[in-house]
Amino acid sequence: MANYDHIELTHDEIDAALHYAKGQKDAKLKMEAYKRKLFEQPKYEVLDYEALRSMIITNNPGFIIDNNNKEIFELLCQYFSNDPGFELDGRYSLKKGILLFGPVGCGKTFLMRLFGVNSFRPYSLISCRSIADQYSKIGSDSLIASSEKQLVYKHQYYGHESIGRCYDDLGTEELKKNYGNEVNVMQDIIYKVYDNMLIGHFHITTNLNSEEIENNYGTRIRSRMREMFNLLDFDVNAPDRRV
Repeated sequence: MANYDHIELTHDEIDAALHYAKGQKDAKLKMEAYKRKLFEQPKYEVLDYEALRSMIITNNPGFIIDNNNKEIFELLCQYFSNDPGFELDGRYSLKKGILLFGPVGCGKTFLMRLFGVNSFRPYSLISCRSIADQYSKIGSDSLIASSEKQLVYKHQYYGHESIGRCYDDLGTEELKKNYGNEVNVMQDIIYKVYDNMLIGHFHITTNLNSEEIENNYGTRIRSRMREMFNLLDFDVNAPDRRV
């Protein structure tokens, strides 16, 4: 084995060797840091009641809170921030979804659109009429898709890989046919959500009262909806905000 002890290095050669070794070490440390970052789980913000409320108000400067919607708005802030205060009086449960009831034009759809992006249970909003139209064009596959959670990009929804849905304006859809098969689409979808144990991830807006829901969708659906949803209701005299 060759012996190089007799070779003497100049100061420049020693400096060059040290510089090269340092560069190699820096590169190795950067690669190790990159690998750690690559495999570590990203941390997403969790919006508490105050943070969610502030975000909604800041992002919607034209939104007016008044005596007709204040109570509903505060309850939604509590619910979609997973605030224990939502359950304090025993009327509501964080395990259930939201059934938002009120007269035409009182702001149900607008409110639910505001809260779609949240860190607790994000969701997309789709009208019941659109779901019925999709069934008439595509068939039963559309009912399955509409009753399942929707895959999304995690960074857009506080780390959630899938989100629920809010069925908007329950009762405005019509019975639809696909190749001669007539289906009560929302009745079928509510059954599917219930059977798939997705309670809490799906929400509804409607101006139908409980008797009208039973007439349109049956006693079994009305019974299941009691188990599936927290009923938040506007005053029956709440004004039409579209006027």
